[in-house]
Amino acid sequence: METQTPKILVVDDEVTAGKSIEKVLAKKGFHIDLAQSADEGLNKIEKGLFELVLLDIMMPQVNGIELLRIIKERWPHLRVVMVTGYPSIETAVEATRLGALDYISKPFTPDELREKVDQVLQDTASATVIPIRPVEEEVSASVCPLSGLQCEIYAKKGRPCKTKDGICPKIKKARLKARKRALSPAEEIGESAIDIDMPFDHDEVAKYTGTAYVNALDRSDMTMVSWEAPGEEAPATLSEILVIDDEVVVGNSVRKILKSRGYRVDHAETPSAAMEFLSQRPVDMILLDMKIPGVKGLDLLETIKEENPTVPVIMITGYATVETAVESIKLGAVDYVPKPFTPDELHQAVERAFSMAA
Repeated sequence: METQTPKILVVDDEVTAGKSIEKVLAKKGFHIDLAQSADEGLNKIEKGLFELVLLDIMMPQVNGIELLRIIKERWPHLRVVMVTGYPSIETAVEATRLGALDYISKPFTPDELREKVDQVLQDTASATVIPIRPVEEEVSASVCPLSGLQCEIYAKKGRPCKTKDGICPKIKKARLKARKRALSPAEEIGESAIDIDMPFDHDEVAKYTGTAYVNALDRSDMTMVSWEAPGEEAPATLSEILVIDDEVVVGNSVRKILKSRGYRVDHAETPSAAMEFLSQRPVDMILLDMKIPGVKGLDLLETIKEENPTVPVIMITGYATVETAVESIKLGAVDYVPKPFTPDELHQAVERAFSMAA
């Protein structure tokens, strides 16, 4: 029985570039089809089944990123590799986040191209049958046997999350948050205590109710705000962020930046301290340094996502490369921020990650 020759679509507005890729891959036995625009590429995908699309980023009218977005919406299982002569971490992160399996920079050698294509086609996670439109049953959340609940993470992975205690991470997080909400706003009462019958710490109460409310309290638990001068509205519970970085100076800088923007921030200098912290209390986001002594590559990111699959993780690094950016997003990070960064850049990354997780 003959093995069907893999079909690859190359979408590149540069005729010479497309022909070069065709020549290299045809020698390896692939069937290559060429398209010089987004519209032509979409028409060819509509008419035939392709195992892979090699998609140039810089194209007129509809660029590669926008075309990738359309392809993944209509054919979510179709493998796509981005090709560009203008590599950047931002486009690599965005393309990988949208569903591209890899990213190759021009100029590349014939061996580099063939190796990349072979690697992607061997990925058994992608389906070979490409539906024209997603079927309702295929996109619905699956019921995870670990929790007995419908879970988008289980639907995506096809297996339950790995846990040491056999408890679903989402259930564990909900329990921790409930336990956290049940605590008194002030566990340690100092000189700023208010209310003689049931003391609360002034600063802790202010975090949840606002300074105007707390300033209106006397030695009882009744507010003294008049109807003519109502206090300010109570703010929502602050989002809590954990920074994992072995450099104390960096950790303190990040903490200072984000606290000034209204977040609660904690800092862990070692992987063991970070995992211990996460086992005891929930956080809403993690900022993870990529280079931590004693950690190989992105192993800590993998461990964190296995134990805390619902918590968004932003990678921060002083050794930024397109390759590590792509790998980080593949492993579950929501963003990748190179050092040095400005306070605004960091804040924007955090806000963007929260909006994506919402």
